[in-house]
Amino acid sequence: MTNTKKHIIPILKTIIFGITFCFLFIILTYLMKPEDYALNNIAGFYGEKKNSLDMVYVGGSAGFVYWEPLRAYEKEGIASYDFGASTIQPEMYIYLIKEVLKKQNPEVIIIDARAFQYRDKEQPPTEVAYRNFLTGTPFSIDKAKFIEKYVRNVLKEDTLSYHFDIIKYHRKPENLDYRNNLKMMFQIYQNPLKGFYFVPKVAPITKHKFETDKETPMKEDTVEILDELLAYLKTTNHKFLFVVSPYEEGEAHRENFNYVERKVKEAGFDFLDANLYSDEMQLNFDTDFYNENHVNIFGADKYTDFLIAYLKEHYNLPDRRKDKEWC
Repeated sequence: MTNTKKHIIPILKTIIFGITFCFLFIILTYLMKPEDYALNNIAGFYGEKKNSLDMVYVGGSAGFVYWEPLRAYEKEGIASYDFGASTIQPEMYIYLIKEVLKKQNPEVIIIDARAFQYRDKEQPPTEVAYRNFLTGTPFSIDKAKFIEKYVRNVLKEDTLSYHFDIIKYHRKPENLDYRNNLKMMFQIYQNPLKGFYFVPKVAPITKHKFETDKETPMKEDTVEILDELLAYLKTTNHKFLFVVSPYEEGEAHRENFNYVERKVKEAGFDFLDANLYSDEMQLNFDTDFYNENHVNIFGADKYTDFLIAYLKEHYNLPDRRKDKEWC
């Protein structure tokens, strides 16, 4: 009996040390995360009450500077969230949608389709693009698989600092806001704007006038990502709407989206190029944008109102305003 105790006590001490080390390591990891709107948008999603959202908008700035969840709730009682970060890459979508479905059972998930077109030209995969959303997501097997698959094979980088971003980020003690960061660790941080973010600027842009039914595929690897995403979506038994939000869309871009639209519809999902409805939205290309790729708050109001009407017409979204749980 005495010999047994001699063996058990060191084992217990080792286990306790291991648990304590892991707990302190996780705390330090969250304390060192660089707080910005990308982190707040991503982390804030995990603070939403389970199965409380009827719509989730997944994507980059082409989504979260356009859709205003608070306005949608005020006008029609739609419970929604903008789940995304800047320079989002389409290969992230399967992982992000898996994260959505772990926490929520929405009527519809909107996917920012502009990420597919951007990936080929304006916004190729970069370390910044990946870290923008990985930094805000919690440790999980899905996250580890994504890092090993894409960071290693697409960015051609070592993956350790992506798994444990404390290696990458170091903040001075005076810059630590431990309250928000600890809330993020326990997944109780709440984003007051539900992921929405806007830039208070105005810049005139050009509205191109053209008509084309021509289809132009993106690069081969981007098309493979689209095919993989569509195959995954078919396994979820959920509704998805791919959206191209309004911007200075050129003819070559439209040809890409014509291709994406056909692929999406053939897979059984919905597609909406909102650029075709800029007149219906009454978008002013002199005052409603802050650059050629994004609306400002005036444009966001018009886009949100347009998409509210579209969603109410095509999906079964309840009005949560009279629900005491939502008041």
